[in-house]
Amino acid sequence: MGALMDRALSIADYHGKRARFDAINPSLRVRKGIGLATFMHGAGFTGSGEDHLASVVAVEALASGRVRVLSSNTEIGQGTNTVFAQIASDTLGVPLETVEIVQPDTALVPDSGPTVASRTCMVVGKLVETASRRLRVELEKVGVAIEADSENFARGCADYVSRFGPLRATARYQPPPGRRWNDDTYQGDAYGTYAWAAYVAEVSVDTATWETRVDDFVAVQEVGKVINPVLAAGQIEGGVAQAIGWALYERLVWREGRMANGEMTNYIMPTSLDLPPIRVFFEEQPYAYGPAGAKGIGELPMDGPAPAILNAVAHATGADPRAVPLTPELLMGLMEPAHV
Repeated sequence: MGALMDRALSIADYHGKRARFDAINPSLRVRKGIGLATFMHGAGFTGSGEDHLASVVAVEALASGRVRVLSSNTEIGQGTNTVFAQIASDTLGVPLETVEIVQPDTALVPDSGPTVASRTCMVVGKLVETASRRLRVELEKVGVAIEADSENFARGCADYVSRFGPLRATARYQPPPGRRWNDDTYQGDAYGTYAWAAYVAEVSVDTATWETRVDDFVAVQEVGKVINPVLAAGQIEGGVAQAIGWALYERLVWREGRMANGEMTNYIMPTSLDLPPIRVFFEEQPYAYGPAGAKGIGELPMDGPAPAILNAVAHATGADPRAVPLTPELLMGLMEPAHV
């Protein structure tokens, strides 16, 4: 965490900007602030959740040389299909275009658990890697040389299927050695591992309207190993954008048990014009029980922006905000209590 924080502070010029903002803010209506948040998040189901799920993944090779990955995890825009295909391709040593991700129809695929909790890449991806490795070993047992050559691989698969029948390998989740959780006492290792991050937000606060705008955002995140750089950065950018809405705009109004502002006209969320440049940087400390060392990353971008932004507002204004969303009305109440 120390290394992450040092890198984030350096990239954002945190100390330099803090000093400059302190010097100019007293003379400005629109004041500047910069704030830091450091945090971590467990990957996978909490406690014994993964043990109870006992997820299973299968990988099969057809006589044509096509590889099929069978899991119940769903592609909902986070890049699961691409990442699973990459993992199988890299492990088997076959071209990416030969790998197919089977539709997660539970009549066709094994139960690999739900698509939640930053577990898809780390936990289920590791099962894809393990099953792919077992399939490769099975082929090598009968003398099929695995190379990044689709024609050679197809010939080997066709030969195996004609001699032995379907070529398929499965993998079931096993907890990492030494990780134990006691459901009765709630003691032990709540997660197999944690991912870590340091975020820095730079804001402008209008002291006439008390509106806050995020001007720049730096996210430094340790993810074990980046499987797909574009998808990983995109997931963090999207999560930060969502969390900026949570921090500043998206106020839920409840009336008699119902949401009173459940429309796009009265539920305010940030548009692209409200978002700053989101600069994403990775640190890699491979995790032995993730595919190629990868960890989960999905929750962290929602954890860190709000505290970083509120700390920046505190720096700009001297207020002590403790609740989100920090709407202009809420900030005005902190700064001008007599007028509220």
